[in-house]
Amino acid sequence: MTSIADGWGSVLEAWGSVFDVVRQPVWAVDATHTVRYANPAAAEALGHGDPFELLGYDGRPGPVPDHAGRGEGALTRVDGTLLPVEWTRLPLPGAGGDASLTLYLFQPLTERTPGAPLRLLAHRQAARERQYAGALQYDVQERLVRALLGLNMARQELGATSSPGAELLHGAVRDTEEALAGVREVTDALCPGALRAGGLPAALAALARRHPGQVTVTGTLTGRLPQLIETHGYLLVAEAVARALDHADAHHVQVTTNHGPELVITVADDGTQPVTATDLAALAALTERATSLDGTLTVRHTPDTGTTLTASIPLGPTQGVNTSM
Repeated sequence: MTSIADGWGSVLEAWGSVFDVVRQPVWAVDATHTVRYANPAAAEALGHGDPFELLGYDGRPGPVPDHAGRGEGALTRVDGTLLPVEWTRLPLPGAGGDASLTLYLFQPLTERTPGAPLRLLAHRQAARERQYAGALQYDVQERLVRALLGLNMARQELGATSSPGAELLHGAVRDTEEALAGVREVTDALCPGALRAGGLPAALAALARRHPGQVTVTGTLTGRLPQLIETHGYLLVAEAVARALDHADAHHVQVTTNHGPELVITVADDGTQPVTATDLAALAALTERATSLDGTLTVRHTPDTGTTLTASIPLGPTQGVNTSM
């Protein structure tokens, strides 16, 4: 078996004949976490032509506590993109002392793609969020504005009078102002008014204004898109930016949207590699959002440079989904 490093054949000979035909990616590492054996499925999943090419790699799929036997992480493909995986770690029977080996069995998380029912659920949820945002903006927010105006007029009528009633009125004005700010924050989180009024370019420009100096938006997209694509596209970018700034310690995020046969959204940050459970959960959610539109999401991390997420979403007739459900 050419995928076994020299000097380790006695340990892996009995196991390699089994793992070589297993379709699940598998490799074994030594005490320094160096890959000493990889099966053909592992090579195929990471874009290598031969399992031998994986020997000598750092075999850890992310930070691995010594006591952990299962977890989630990411492996790096030949082209630099990341493959999110679930892993199981087992000691390899027959190895001991300095020659101890540990076996990793991987399950790619990208195989968890939502089917038709989950896609329909995602579309309905996006439509509801847009509807709720509109109700907050045009109903609740307007009522709070009218209440605030009335309270301020009442405060002016009292003038500089100092009394318990005046203090209560001042407190009511302050609470109403805070409630109004909270409604605006929730509205923007669900579906910002800029998105409903001006489409994805306007919403992304507003997102950049909320993060001055940290988020830059460029690209060829200038017009409107189908409502469903606008909503999911905005949420995808907003969630990717939040992941980069809050969890990857990024200093800057570059968002690019290009419009052609496909909508191509690129979110590039200068943060750390996404390997934590929080990062991987965020990437899984972003993948499902792109997949719900028949699109794809790729993740590429370059050491000392950062992480780039690229979502490609088709703009053909299949996107004519009824979002009024």
